[in-house]
Amino acid sequence: MEHHERAIERYVADVSADPEVLAVVVSGSVARGAERADSDVDLYLVVTESRWDEAYAARRLMFTSTEGIGYDEGYFDVKLATLSYLDDAAERGDDPVRDSFASARVVFSRVPDLPDRLARVTQVSAADWRDRVAGFVAQCRLHGGYFLPQAHEHGDPLLLAHASVHLVTSAARALLAHNRVFFPGPKYLRARVAGLASAPPGFGSLLDDVIASPSPTTAAALLEAVETFVGGALPRHETLSRFVLDNELAWRYRTAPPEYS
Repeated sequence: MEHHERAIERYVADVSADPEVLAVVVSGSVARGAERADSDVDLYLVVTESRWDEAYAARRLMFTSTEGIGYDEGYFDVKLATLSYLDDAAERGDDPVRDSFASARVVFSRVPDLPDRLARVTQVSAADWRDRVAGFVAQCRLHGGYFLPQAHEHGDPLLLAHASVHLVTSAARALLAHNRVFFPGPKYLRARVAGLASAPPGFGSLLDDVIASPSPTTAAALLEAVETFVGGALPRHETLSRFVLDNELAWRYRTAPPEYS
């Protein structure tokens, strides 16, 4: 919308004279063209390493500002980044950070190869996508086939809620990875699932059923859909070891558990 573009122009005019500002990148709904009139403007402010270090020490790597926004209820939602941050994101970034650059738009830059750096952030190999599916299938099998039924049997409401949320999230992410779609965060998960090109019939309803009424019956129905559609990504005899590697041994191998990947 025009008022968002004017706000971005004012922001760039304000920060571009600073030699430690290397680029301004628009992300979020404004970059995707899905903004509402009152949407905030999500920005990555690419800065020098020294500016990052200062912000890190001050615990100010992300902040909001209304200065120059120019419309009611609007604000700039600013995340700092550096060139090494972008390189790290391309190498080992999680889904939310990769997704945030998927529709990103450069509005100011002193970095000639910035578009290439941003493009690399969103590139994931076919092998990595397949491995993600396998990891989430393992999560589904343990949370849906073991933890949830155990919680139901023993009347443990905390474990029941925990297992149902993890089952639903893992099932959804298995299908997202199968479709090579990034996970932007729980807030957007239902919309991403609804937009999948390839999914089991009624998949969204199966997810909702587990959350609304977590039980061995609803869990089994969701598990059956996952197994039928993507269960072949992980042989059953590898399930427990994969779950342990991804969760209980994540600390040793310095990897993020699947829910944080």
